[in-house]
Amino acid sequence: MSNELWIAVIGGICSLFGSVIGVVGSAKVLTYRVAQIEEKLKKQCENCFVMDGRVDKLESRADVMEERIRTANHRIDNLEKKEGIKP
Repeated sequence: MSNELWIAVIGGICSLFGSVIGVVGSAKVLTYRVAQIEEKLKKQCENCFVMDGRVDKLESRADVMEERIRTANHRIDNLEKKEGIKP
């Protein structure tokens, strides 16, 4: 075989080897980044569950407060009617 053929074969093998190394390296970086994003998402979802519980508590407290306000307004209306005060 001639020297040019050997050089071409060795060059092709080196190119193939370099490409494989590049693809494997990129896959490792991509896998690492996806894992990091999954961790951030997991933490965010945990925070969402905590916030949902807090929002539920606030909504129930708001319902109680609205009921108290309705009761107070009803009592005031009754007192105004009793005293003959026009609103």
